[in-house]
Amino acid sequence: MRATLLLAALLLLLAGCRPSPPGEPQRALEVRGALSGQAFQGREEPLAVVAPSRRALGGLLGGEVAGRLPAAEDATYLAVLWGRKPSGGYSVAVDSARLEEGRLVVRLRLRSPGPGTIVTQALTYPYAAAVIAGVEPAGREVVLTDQEGRRLHWPVRRA
Repeated sequence: MRATLLLAALLLLLAGCRPSPPGEPQRALEVRGALSGQAFQGREEPLAVVAPSRRALGGLLGGEVAGRLPAAEDATYLAVLWGRKPSGGYSVAVDSARLEEGRLVVRLRLRSPGPGTIVTQALTYPYAAAVIAGVEPAGREVVLTDQEGRRLHWPVRRA
């Protein structure tokens, strides 16, 4: 009995103490200049766009959104496009970002209108953009999650 408890405690300790990759501590990252809005034209399906600079992001999306983000060195520029929605009342925002095991994990806040909510009766295309300071996108997997921590399997396009 005692040996079983000792073995169980050792296994729990080993499972919880998995090391980070060398030189890459797990850490929260600063999200700067986050903005969001709704366009009246855009992509049908969700998409994330990752770039090493404001200029590169602008090359993929057009300069209007990218031009409103602050310039930063050693940063990842991110835009998320939620795709076509049937009305107003939908929004997406970049809530936070973390470096976990070499991956860039970005938490989004997705909102939909509730039942009976009065909204614009037009197709909309919610988007958000932000600068994630302190980490460059090259060679990193980008993982998007919703506000509940569920992984979003949106395609990621790189500049």
